[in-house]
Amino acid sequence: MAKAPLLDNNLRNKLTQLEYKDLSSRSKEIKKIYKDTTGENPPNFKVYTSKDMGVGNKSGFDGAAIHFYDKEHHINEVYYIFRGTEPNKDFGDVVYDALGIGSGKKDTQLEDALTMYDKVEKKIKKSDIEIKRYGDGHSLGGHLIVTLGLLKKKFVSIRGLNDAPANVKQLLRVDNDFQNYVQTEKGKIKNVSSSDLVQLANSYYQEQKATISHTWVKGEPMHAQSFPGSWYVGNKVTMLGDMDTEEMINIGEYPLKRLAKWNLFLKLDEVRYNSGVSNIIGGLSLANAHVDDSILLNIPSYVDDVKEKPLKHLPGIVLGTEGAFFLTKQAIKSPGVLVQGIKGISQRDQAKLHGINYVVKYTEANAMKTYYQVFDSGSQEEILLDYEQMKKFVYYCANAIKDKEANLNALKQYLHSEINEVFEAKKKKLKMKISREEASPQSFMEKADKDGATLAWFGQKRVAEKVTFDKTFDPLDDSVFTPVEEIISSIQEEVTYYQKFLEAFFQNFEKMMEADESVASDIKSMKEVVGGI
Repeated sequence: MAKAPLLDNNLRNKLTQLEYKDLSSRSKEIKKIYKDTTGENPPNFKVYTSKDMGVGNKSGFDGAAIHFYDKEHHINEVYYIFRGTEPNKDFGDVVYDALGIGSGKKDTQLEDALTMYDKVEKKIKKSDIEIKRYGDGHSLGGHLIVTLGLLKKKFVSIRGLNDAPANVKQLLRVDNDFQNYVQTEKGKIKNVSSSDLVQLANSYYQEQKATISHTWVKGEPMHAQSFPGSWYVGNKVTMLGDMDTEEMINIGEYPLKRLAKWNLFLKLDEVRYNSGVSNIIGGLSLANAHVDDSILLNIPSYVDDVKEKPLKHLPGIVLGTEGAFFLTKQAIKSPGVLVQGIKGISQRDQAKLHGINYVVKYTEANAMKTYYQVFDSGSQEEILLDYEQMKKFVYYCANAIKDKEANLNALKQYLHSEINEVFEAKKKKLKMKISREEASPQSFMEKADKDGATLAWFGQKRVAEKVTFDKTFDPLDDSVFTPVEEIISSIQEEVTYYQKFLEAFFQNFEKMMEADESVASDIKSMKEVVGGI
């Protein structure tokens, strides 16, 4: 059984929370948090921060690493911790939210995260004890630590806390190996759709996926959002808080999408709406717990200030953080914005759930439920299943495959033999009837000539001496088989879908659950039951 990490999730959450106050020169606080949580003094450790290393001054990046080393107890663990957006301190965060996470076109903070990682690794004391690397990041920091883990491929465990997603477009630009993989699979790297990139990334980064998990407060705004290129990589999601809380609106999806298919005005509105989505993604960063509540609650006076001093707020409007509020003025002109605005107002209190404080609070209270994330190759989407439901669905798939394969065999039997048997039986019956008619030609002619006109020419009765029928039959037309073939094809697609799900399930979860002996044993038993399917 693999040795448990020195820091549990609750302790890692608290250290991520402390990172917002800057971990530099906070060794005493770290010791206190460790002792209050575990009841023991921590092993020897050293703190490295981006600030002390002179990294992130321009981009706004802020991160730290805590290295625990105890040769006697075979401890050699380093915890990388990245903080989220602080728009009131670093405007670079806002720029990166919009252009790095939202559109995948900017790498400044990611570059600084890579630089800090390399500097820390050079400072860590060399030892014959294997280094185990762990990563945590909240909000923007979650995006950075996950992306760093995908690129470096050396982490044991990475957790995104109410995190922003990775961006596959960004990965395609910064990871040369991933570029080569996409080039091999698609024959190009330009103009590859976001959905195709996500599918390829799920395959290419499969090993790293098993090390990444997400912790989200139910109903917080960040993880509900979607935009082209966004990817919540990982196999496990821990949902915190009240499971009955409804999910926040997704500003990345036009709310009247179905109606827009049939209405030109709404279609144009959808185009305008989507073009502005990347400009307002950054607005979610204002919901971080460390931001003064007055920023969130004093929106009316803010809008008035925008009207009076538009140039002052122009950068924020263009880049999106403040633009989210500015766009409320435009709501009446756009049905899509209006619908989202009304829904957003009803959910405004949920914005606070994005803060790191709520992650700490609900983890301490053990208010959580674990889900496992599976990439569905059919819909090209990530789906969340809780473990018990997932077990039921695995057995459902296995039974469905059995039933549908039995139906397939029956239909194929019908297609290849029974239809021909029916055809041959009909031919045989018709031939017997022909033989009877040929044996009695006069009787046949009298039935055929009911008014006697053709058998009594010139007043002389005619007698039929012989009747001969054409006994050849055309082969069955292909159209006879088409409906059955279509049914067979449809059922075969369903069987393939369920088979792919089972394959993906066992490929993903056997590796991911190695550390959890009870679950790993359960999955092994499940595989034995359905393995012969």
